[in-house]
Amino acid sequence: MTDTLGTFIVTGATGGLGRAIAQQFVQSYHPYTGIFTVRHTQSSNVEPLHNILRSGGKQYFTRELELGSLFSVRKFAAEINVQVASGALKPIRALVLNAGYQSHLGQRFTKDGYEATFQVNYLANFLLVLLLLESMDKENGRVIFISSWTHDPANPYNRGLKLKKTMWRPVPDLARPAQADGKGMANQAGMRRYAESKLWLMMFMYELQRRIDFTHLLSNISVLSVDPGGIFTTDIMRDNLWVFRVPLRKMFQVLTPCVQHLSPNGYLRTAEKSARDIMNACFTYDNLILGKYPKALYINGSAVKQSSMESRDQQKQQLLWEGSLKLVDLDLSDTALA
Repeated sequence: MTDTLGTFIVTGATGGLGRAIAQQFVQSYHPYTGIFTVRHTQSSNVEPLHNILRSGGKQYFTRELELGSLFSVRKFAAEINVQVASGALKPIRALVLNAGYQSHLGQRFTKDGYEATFQVNYLANFLLVLLLLESMDKENGRVIFISSWTHDPANPYNRGLKLKKTMWRPVPDLARPAQADGKGMANQAGMRRYAESKLWLMMFMYELQRRIDFTHLLSNISVLSVDPGGIFTTDIMRDNLWVFRVPLRKMFQVLTPCVQHLSPNGYLRTAEKSARDIMNACFTYDNLILGKYPKALYINGSAVKQSSMESRDQQKQQLLWEGSLKLVDLDLSDTALA
């Protein structure tokens, strides 16, 4: 059995924000075992993550998790559940759903047959969280979704995205869109799919928290969404052309610290600042705003904010929940919500 107080899981750990969270983890006083997921443990981009984690002297593991495969999600969750049940790992103190995907090269589908942005950013997280609930710390556990202002068409930052005021469609249409991107519309459509996936994640937060609150053994678990702002790394847009990714990344590396200084929770933020905000959402208990058991909050950096009007529609939240259960072929009797 580990001698730490709990387990800290972060998905998408090789990206810019994931590495920054790892850096905060090794520098913090929090006595937890870290599990950092990567798509491929033998990939060259895992080494920078290992270099960070080795520097802190804390117990950690890297594990493979491919959100584009529901089989991979089930395998990962099953392994964690077995280890927690056996005592090899302590219960999950914080689960940070950081991994994300954004493509501007046209519509793509996973091996499961679902639209890739929908599955990676939302559906795989839906399945992963429900499967891991049994292993959460029942007294202090927190589930942290990485959100985005793009979920809200009314946000001024989204003016150029031309998002529809109402983005809702029947769940089967979200998973398997009938229409392909129009000619010359791949970039616009990619941003729309990304924005929609963040809306579904926000709706899931509300519905999950409501159901957790009605499950006595889980009722102290908090479900939160943290918006890290614009962090311009190449990782989330890994499928895009390098001629666009590299110059933009360098430009924003110069601009971001200046913009953040003027507006700490504004449009652009450094990965380091956003990682600190996420760690605070995971482990801070004496915050007068959050309190000990914060429930279904949308946190923009370090400030609580109201999410979009559509995200707070309970009927749509329930329809999304029911449709998602069918897509992942999951019976609630097989989860801790039973």
